Parts: sequence; C-alpha cells; structure tokens
Amino acid sequence: MRELKTMTLQQGMDFKEANMAYLQDLFGGDVAIIKEMITLFLDQTPKDLAKLGQNIVEKDWEGTHRMAHHMKPTLGYVGAEGMRREFEQIERMAKLPEVPVDELSHRFQMLSPRFETLFEELNVYRDRLS
Repeated sequence: MRELKTMTLQQGMDFKEANMAYLQDLFGGDVAIIKEMITLFLDQTPKDLAKLGQNIVEKDWEGTHRMAHHMKPTLGYVGAEGMRREFEQIERMAKLPEVPVDELSHRFQMLSPRFETLFEELNVYRDRLS
C-alpha cells in the first residue's frame, strides 16, 4: 500500500492570487496529487489563455464563452477566486446580444499580469512542497 504524504500550509506563503487551501482540502493534503494538479494547471492554462485571446481578437463570442467557461473551475482549484469571477464576467459578456468588445478586451488584458503572478506563486508553492 502506498504511503500517503501529507502537508499543511507553510508559513511565509501569503500569495496575492493563489490560495492553496481549497486544493489541499480537495486532495486531503496529498503532496503528489497537489503537485500533479499544479503542473497540469501550469502546462495547460497558458494554452487556454492563448486560445481565449485569439477568440476575443477574432470576435468569436461563442468560442470566447466556451473558453471562459472551461477555465473558471481550474482557477477555483488553485484558489484564484478573484480571477475566476473575472472569467464569469467575460463569459457573461460574450453571451450578450451586443457584446461590449472594448470592455471585454480590457478585462482580458488586465488579467495578463495577474496570470503572471499566479504562475509565479504556483511555481514557488509547488517547489516548496516536500
């Protein structure tokens, strides 16, 4: 039987975007699974962001809606609730009869530095897991 490695929140890890408590609770503190989930997030999310950005540039509102909807739960898994709420707004705006293109584009652009911060935080967190 595989021995389950568990961890607790480490001091000095007060992040701006990420809150790992949800992921820890979800997987019972299993370090291997948490590392795997973070790695999957870090591998897939930049691709999803690129696709979402492309959909916005091309004014593909159905594609924008689908990608925003797809990305919301993954942001919740890493505790990025503020960012998840922004994706709810993008998702909602993409379904409006008259899409507010400038506002939607602006919201998406404002998320870019937040994703950079989130990716940095997740890398630090993953590297500190024992």
